Amino acid sequence: GLALSRSFLHDALDIELDEDDLAAEAEADASLAALSELVRERWGDLPGRRGLDVPEGGEAFDSIVLRWAREDFTAVRARWPESTAHYGGDYDAYAARIQREARGYDEAGAAHVRMVTGTLADFQAYAQRTGRDPADQKTRQSYGEWRAAAHPDQTLLWPPARNGPCWCDSGRKYKKCCGTPAKN
Repeated sequence: GLALSRSFLHDALDIELDEDDLAAEAEADASLAALSELVRERWGDLPGRRGLDVPEGGEAFDSIVLRWAREDFTAVRARWPESTAHYGGDYDAYAARIQREARGYDEAGAAHVRMVTGTLADFQAYAQRTGRDPADQKTRQSYGEWRAAAHPDQTLLWPPARNGPCWCDSGRKYKKCCGTPAKN
């Protein structure tokens, strides 16, 4: 516990982590992974958490994680009130879910995890242009794939650099935001 606290303190003070810090973080990560697996074995997946779309047989794959822009989050929830069960009650809960989804793809062996930001206006224009139902999950999935192909300059590889800006547009460094070990 003290070693992990030391690691968090070094990280918070922007002091480079040494071998002891990294070992404490690795041990904590392993313990959390074991606990997560135990919970999953005992009670199954958490409510509201959907399974990941991962190919069978360990084939190499790329994944795309669509996230709604921070400024559109409230409008998205108003447009689809049922999404609150899946997205969470606020943007921080939503960002944590997106972070878990990206990590899940990474742990499942994705060659690349691409974080694609969508806006409600762009999504509605896409649904109208393609003649798809905007309320259908498959429309959101195809929109994410189209957005990644049409706007590769606006697609981020996950995880971002620890000292780079966080993908959630908070304005903070990734390591101090969605990438902090305390949130993961």
